[in-house]
Amino acid sequence: MRISIIGATGDMGYGLALRLARLGHDICIGSRQLEKAQEAAQKAREEAGCDNITGLDNVAACQDRDLIIISVPAAGHRPTLQALKDVIGDTPVLDVTIPMAFNPLRYDPPAEGSNALEVVAVLGENAKVAAGFHTVSASMLCNLSKTVAGDLLVVGNDDDTVEKVLALGTEIGLRGFHAGGLNHASTLEALTPMIIGMNKRYKRGHIGIGLTGI
Repeated sequence: MRISIIGATGDMGYGLALRLARLGHDICIGSRQLEKAQEAAQKAREEAGCDNITGLDNVAACQDRDLIIISVPAAGHRPTLQALKDVIGDTPVLDVTIPMAFNPLRYDPPAEGSNALEVVAVLGENAKVAAGFHTVSASMLCNLSKTVAGDLLVVGNDDDTVEKVLALGTEIGLRGFHAGGLNHASTLEALTPMIIGMNKRYKRGHIGIGLTGI
């Protein structure tokens, strides 16, 4: 699959780039600055031990792709989407971002109620959007010496896009579940600050979510 990760210079996006590239997917790391994208791609190629990772500016990275992953800081979420709206078009989007505030650490969603719903608000009601990976440890994904484990919850407004994301999660090593529509995205996004806080409290780095009874 041809996958672009916008914001793969951060831990979650970078970890996904490493894992998906090692599975044979064609990965493009996008950044506002071409030089940063190329540096991240070079580092990822060396770390993953494969050459199917390229770095381009965000606009070029969104062209001719099967899936676009948005993994940018909350402050840059809306501006990034606004800048890329025309080039993204009808390409399926996976949003893994979390709107958080600090001191104290807490969930701080935009007016739409979640970052995933903000994607639809910016890209348009026909956008194919899924949200997920909020309960998966970014540090676990980045550490290629670790086996990926845990449950992946994905929500979305297009079942085909959700199933595509779940299939990628299965390839990585996660057990995936379709968790409903985008109206549930706020629930998933809000779990991240809680998990970060638990990791700090219990001095762990890979706390995630596991479902029982299924």
